[in-house]
Amino acid sequence: ILVGGVVFLGLYLTSLYSFLLFHSLVEIFTIVVACAIFILAWNTRHLLDNNYLLFIGVSFLFVAIIVILHTLAYGGMGVFPGDDANLPTQLWIAAQYLQSISFLVAPLFIGRRLKILLLFLGYGLVTALLLGSIFYWQSFPDCYVAGVGLTPFKKISEYIISLIFLAAIGLLF
Repeated sequence: ILVGGVVFLGLYLTSLYSFLLFHSLVEIFTIVVACAIFILAWNTRHLLDNNYLLFIGVSFLFVAIIVILHTLAYGGMGVFPGDDANLPTQLWIAAQYLQSISFLVAPLFIGRRLKILLLFLGYGLVTALLLGSIFYWQSFPDCYVAGVGLTPFKKISEYIISLIFLAAIGLLF
């Protein structure tokens, strides 16, 4: 409890100093946790009775890739050209859709055989299509418009993502 309290206090003080630093630290933590989930699932795959955890682990690896790009695209980081909030918001929504749909589909692999190569190829393809629609084709809907704010697509997506997570909980239950 003491360590957790010190960490939260440190994060709070960091947020007062620089929101960009605070945001980066929080996102790095989520990326590390997502990668740790993948590593745990991958290294215990031979011990698992079902493929739910392995499916979730692989999905977290690909979600982490998108979240890394979201973190680097955040305003003030200077990694990608332009400095508006649309790119990081698009990446955030893409990551959340990928994660929520993964949780919705994962219970289907309880008691079913999972082909690892197909899983990696599938997630690789979906991730490439999401990133291509954002960076290359620029066909992913805008999530933030400068001077206007969050778009209806972004706002509605948050509700849809929440409903997908609720459906995933129901399906898992």
